Order: sequence, then structure tokens, then C-alpha cells
Amino acid sequence: MRKRELAARTLGYGAVRWLWRTAGGGKGGLRILAYHRVLDDAPASFAFDEDLISATSASFRRQMEFVRRHFQIVSFADLQRCAQENKPWPARALIVTFDDGYADNYSHAFPILKEKNVPATIFLATDFMESGRLFWWDLVAYCFKQSALGSVHFPEIASEPLLLTTAAARRKAINRVLQWMKNIPEATKNEFLQNLPRVLEVTLRDNLGQGMHLSWSQIGEMAQHGIEFGAHSISHPILTNVAPEQLEVEINGSKRAIEEHLQREPVAFCYPAGQFNFEVQNAVRRAGFHFATAFHEAVSHGALDCFALPRIHAERDDSFALFQSNLMFPGVMLRGGSSCEIS
Repeated sequence: MRKRELAARTLGYGAVRWLWRTAGGGKGGLRILAYHRVLDDAPASFAFDEDLISATSASFRRQMEFVRRHFQIVSFADLQRCAQENKPWPARALIVTFDDGYADNYSHAFPILKEKNVPATIFLATDFMESGRLFWWDLVAYCFKQSALGSVHFPEIASEPLLLTTAAARRKAINRVLQWMKNIPEATKNEFLQNLPRVLEVTLRDNLGQGMHLSWSQIGEMAQHGIEFGAHSISHPILTNVAPEQLEVEINGSKRAIEEHLQREPVAFCYPAGQFNFEVQNAVRRAGFHFATAFHEAVSHGALDCFALPRIHAERDDSFALFQSNLMFPGVMLRGGSSCEIS
């Protein structure tokens, strides 16, 4: 058993939870949960990137019951109002977030959020809504899973061929390629993606991603029922890898698309893949956002750096005990260590 799981089982006992709450545990910190997809598909047979499945419907419902009971769930707009009125955020503030804008946020997560009266924030990569196109990581996963090749060699990625003989080997190859793609210029990444189906001898059918992303009508419906929408760029590039002019287009364009469709200004931005630098942060500020989230794990305490907010990852394979313990005892449990305090 993993050490974190063993610790979580110890910390997750009911008596420990009671002591945590009665002793004032969690007060003063801002917790931001990060999800991508809520699906009930079997990961072993999933055609796209199964690592983006953060929870099943059943586990998500149980998680939302827990956070509803132990935390005060707020939105980024609530945080903005606290700042405007010079008030502290709620004692056990927690924000539920989703990245990218997958359609299962509507079909699987939204009914549970409504049932449990839990607000949430969904960060949209706006050009993919209703597009029928795959996100680049889903395209990579699909091509590797559909390929009949036993191995493939990309000298720019690895000195040895990447094996494709088992499901585990394919997953390892996908992860190796995706990690490489996060650290190369955007033009190089796009050229690689264009050639990948040919190299892996895979034929892509038209509109392979049809129905995979939210529609603007679904987004509008959710916005009327407590769901907040933030921006996640236009095309989900790694913003540290793009030219300055594209950086401005990606950030401002996604904000403008949300404003045009919802007739309201998004207050929060989410850095694609959590990667940012000083130039990216400044571009987000100039666009008029008030908050931006990263993907490093921590809980915010003290004076916030509102443009580098950490989050807590919800992972499909984590037990419920680990989910609870990550939220209650972040200083012990989170991979990134103790809470984040930036002045």
C-alpha cells in the first residue's frame, strides 16, 4: 500500500475528522479542487486520455457530499467580492474547478452539483466548444492506442524506440510524448501532431471529437444554475511556449468569447497545464482577470498571490480516504508539501 494511502486511512477515521473540525481545522485556508472529467468508462478500454478522468459519478457524488458538509464552497466571484469589500474569505473556503470544458461536466458532474447544491467553476478552452476537434493530448492518446505497430521511434523524444506491445507500454509511451510536447515551441508541437497519425499508421475519422466538449447552450444553462465559467485560453497551448502576440490572443480571445456568449465577464483564468512565467502572469493581469490558477498542489494561507493560486488534484485512482485527508491535512498529505503563503 502506498504511504499516502496508509496515512490517509489513519487520518480519515471518523473520530479524527470530528477532532479536526471541533479544533477548528481548515479555518483560514483556501482550498481549490481540480477536476477534468467525471466519467464511468472503464479506463482500460477508453479510447482517449484516461488520465483526464478524475472521478466516476459515484465517487464524485461522495466527494461533493463531503465538501458540502465540511467546507464553505465559494466561487472566484465570491473571492472578488471579499476583496472589494475588504473582508476575509469564509473560514473554510473551497472552490470546485474543472479544466478544459468536456461535455461530461454537463452530463455527469452538473446533475450532482445541482443535487448537492454545490457551485463550481469550469475553465473553458473556448475554441474547442462545439468544434468536433480533439484536444492535443486526446489525439496523442487515441493515435497510440489505435496503432497496430509494435514500436515507434521518435529520435527527438527518446534514443530508443517506444514500445507499444502492451497497454502499460502504450501508456508509458503516451506519457513520454506528452511530457516532451509540453516543453517545445508551439509550432513544433503542431507539426508533430499533424504528422503523428501517419507515423503511427492510424486513420482519423471526421469529427472524431464530436460531442466531446460542452456546447454553448449547455454552458448557458449551467451558468443559470450556479456554475461559474473562467478562461483557459483559446486553443490550450502551453503559454510559456508561444510568441508574445499569440499569448495575448489566447488570453484575451478566450475571455472575449465567454463574455460574448454569457454576457458576463469571467474573473478567473487557468494556465493550460498549469505552466506560467512572469510574462504570462502579466498578460493575464492586463486582460482584466482577478485570479489565475496553477496546478501545483498546496492550500493558500495568508496573503494570496492571486495569479498563482495552487490547487488540490482529484485523481480517479485515489481512495475516498485519501481525498478526505488531502483536504483536511494538506500539510501532511499533499505532494507539494505544506500550504502556500505568499506575501
